[in-house]
Amino acid sequence: MRQQGRHWHGRSLALAAALLGGAQATNLDFSGAVHSPAGGGWSAGTVRFGVSDVGFAGGTVALGLSTRAADLQFSRGFSLAPLGAVTARTDLAVTWQGGVRTQARVNGALGPVALNVGAALFTTSLASVDPLASYAFQASDLRDRGWNADLTARYRLSRLLVLQGGAELGAQPQAFVGVEGRRDLIRILPPADGSETEPAEPQEAQESDISATSSPASPAVPETSAPQDESAPEEQPDGSAELESDDPAAAEPETEVTGTIIWRLGARAGRDVLGVTAGVGYAAPSGLNLGLDALIGPGSFGVTASLSAADVLGEGTTLRVYGAFEPWRNHTMPLRAGLEATLPAGPGELGLDLRGGQASNGSLGYGARISYSLPLGNSERP
Repeated sequence: MRQQGRHWHGRSLALAAALLGGAQATNLDFSGAVHSPAGGGWSAGTVRFGVSDVGFAGGTVALGLSTRAADLQFSRGFSLAPLGAVTARTDLAVTWQGGVRTQARVNGALGPVALNVGAALFTTSLASVDPLASYAFQASDLRDRGWNADLTARYRLSRLLVLQGGAELGAQPQAFVGVEGRRDLIRILPPADGSETEPAEPQEAQESDISATSSPASPAVPETSAPQDESAPEEQPDGSAELESDDPAAAEPETEVTGTIIWRLGARAGRDVLGVTAGVGYAAPSGLNLGLDALIGPGSFGVTASLSAADVLGEGTTLRVYGAFEPWRNHTMPLRAGLEATLPAGPGELGLDLRGGQASNGSLGYGARISYSLPLGNSERP
């Protein structure tokens, strides 16, 4: 049986090479994972080898072979007159036991409305392809067989306010509506030469920041300690005083955005779920992102939280920690948590995933994965 499996793997690699033809891969991907089924001890690990970011047929292809399945992904961007820019992605996975999972997702814009549409059809569970996917931040349908679809639409009322709504079909039909807003936090920069304005006391500087934050379009001007002469300045022979009074930019300090606060309000209703939703987030130019969302209703409760940051473990590194408790969702892992990190390692990038969760029957599952992505030095993309 193992001999037959090796022949099948060899035929798959040969078929992949024939399909890709002269296309050139830009990344080689390797990963190894150990994991446990919910309620059990450590099971045999999963090893995967693949290529990604392969230019083919106007798009990009990713192909992988693991001890569990063969997977293929194709994505491409289009420019369609009625929809504008459109991005489409298709995923296909076939397990060595014969199960199939396929899904497609399309992102585009219809006038002022941004659309995100997805659909999936499967005859095997998600864990049969990737056991650690069950504990991902986004909830997944863990049934052995079925289908699902989803639609999300976003309408931008202004740069700081967005309306959104959508629906999910399949095992748990539901719909949701909401509004999302944001406010930029602004800091007043000191003068470039530092000679015209004396440094403000800490309390005065804090008040200036708050005033600027509450009205980003009209930054507050910090007061100086010297009293201002309300009378017009005398005109000098060279006309310098008149030039200063006629320059409005000279009285307005420069500012910079130090972060953005995001808030969300909405409602969700469907099979086994009814409640209001609320969330808050923070994004900083440094790469720090925080998010907290909750759903509360009669017999429905859920909360999700995530934190991601850049360069915490060194330059070029990323770190993300998340947790989710959504017992209102059917056919999924209600409790999920994880830590994801990437860091430069030689010419490539090293990744580490630690994930776990608890099923609805109370059994625990967990897993760890180490991955490495190596860019090929002779692969030049336009």
